[in-house]
Amino acid sequence: MSTLRSMLGAAALASLALSTGACFGSADSTDSRTPQEEQPGGDSCEAKGKNDEIRLALAPACEGCHLTGNKPFFASLTAFETGLVYNEKYVKRGEPENSMLIQLLKGVAPGSYPQMPPGQPYSELVTNGRVTLTVEKVEAWIRDLPAPPAELETPAPEEFHVRRLSAEEMVVSLMAQLGLSLEDFVSTSAPDWRDSAYTVNGGRFFVWPGDWSPGISGAYISDSRATERFESLGGGNSLVYRKRDVSFGPSAAQALVQMSQAWCARAVDKSGNKAVLRHVTLADTSTKNPDAVQRNLRALYLRMLGQPPSEAEAQALYTQVYLPLEAQSTRLAWIGTCAALVRHPLWITY
Repeated sequence: MSTLRSMLGAAALASLALSTGACFGSADSTDSRTPQEEQPGGDSCEAKGKNDEIRLALAPACEGCHLTGNKPFFASLTAFETGLVYNEKYVKRGEPENSMLIQLLKGVAPGSYPQMPPGQPYSELVTNGRVTLTVEKVEAWIRDLPAPPAELETPAPEEFHVRRLSAEEMVVSLMAQLGLSLEDFVSTSAPDWRDSAYTVNGGRFFVWPGDWSPGISGAYISDSRATERFESLGGGNSLVYRKRDVSFGPSAAQALVQMSQAWCARAVDKSGNKAVLRHVTLADTSTKNPDAVQRNLRALYLRMLGQPPSEAEAQALYTQVYLPLEAQSTRLAWIGTCAALVRHPLWITY
């Protein structure tokens, strides 16, 4: 990306792709498909066969938990077929009554999780219209399931996909990258503060999952905002059966903008913290110490995005973000530069 404008444009495109990446098939017929709308760039959402129809039709109920993680069945057709369809643990060809997938959808599976998705019976999702694929249609599909295709045995590098960072990953990784810790956000006045519910200090824009121990106390009026911000980032809450939001929509973007600015400010202002100001101090300017400023900008880019910037990227960040803000103060310039990198597509995605 040669300019900051192109960088921000890419971020918008990444947001659009992440928000509209899932396309759902109807799977209402056993012998026909309904073409889906074309996605940006010309990629079609039309199902690639019956197995893909089933995957796309189940996705609204299942991909919230199974798009990533150790069971990413809905990441792609290949993942669906190799991990679920042709895995006898879940699907027995020709035997829907003995298939765990059917048992999970009916809520009668053995083990710790008898029902999928958790929290609401699948039949209710069909009734309220969230999904259109009935259990009977899934049973019919399993009954007539063809043999696995030969290509499943062949490695497919193209199946690797870019995804957005989860809310948990954003919180944990940004704290680490910026040299921040819980002590920067919550009260540590009590000797046993680590063993008690956290009390949030004011004005810190704390973001915290509602189901992480030890939780947030009710002593501070804005404590609830910490979990609300986390949910805005797409975070789930297992205690209230709230699923992760795997898209990256306006709420997540707004929360990340505010989080990046507030947390980068905390990092710049934190005494002795070298996470952002590794090679400069706030007394160094582009006029007094240009080499140190350039060195720090490149080091910060590498720290936040995991790769060194090209000359064009470094120049764009310097001229379009750092320099205009330095006219007000070097503190504001480094906060703005840091926040811009947090909102870069390379930071948001994995």
